[in-house]
Amino acid sequence: MTQERLRSALSDSVPASRSYTAPDSAAEQRVARVRRQALTLDRVGVHDNFFDLGGNAIPLPTVLAVLQKHPEYQDLITPTNLFRHPTVAAVAAHLDQMAEQEAARRGSDRRAAPHKLRSRKGTMR
Repeated sequence: MTQERLRSALSDSVPASRSYTAPDSAAEQRVARVRRQALTLDRVGVHDNFFDLGGNAIPLPTVLAVLQKHPEYQDLITPTNLFRHPTVAAVAAHLDQMAEQEAARRGSDRRAAPHKLRSRKGTMR
C-alpha cells in the first residue's frame, strides 16, 4: 500500500469531529493533553469522543492512571466515569464537579462540632 493510500485509509477510519473546539479550562486542557498523548494525535477538541477517535480498552487505563496522578483528582475518577463521559468537556465537567463536592465535604468535616467524650462511668466530659 502506498503512503498516500495509507494516509487516506487512516484519515477515513477516524471520524472528523463536528468542528474543533480548543480546550478552555484547566481541566479541559489536562484531559485533552492526556487523551492526545494516549492516542498519539495532534489535537483533541473538547467535543471529540474518545472512542470515535480510536480509543478503546487499551489506552483507557493509561488515561485513567495519568488523571488519577493529579492531586485534585486522585480518588475522583474511575473507569466507569471515562465510559460515561466520553468527551473532554464531559470528563472535565465531571472532575470539576466531583472536586467541588469533595472540597465542600472536607470543609464541612472541619466545621463539625467536636464529639463529647463519655467516661466509663457514663458521665460527660
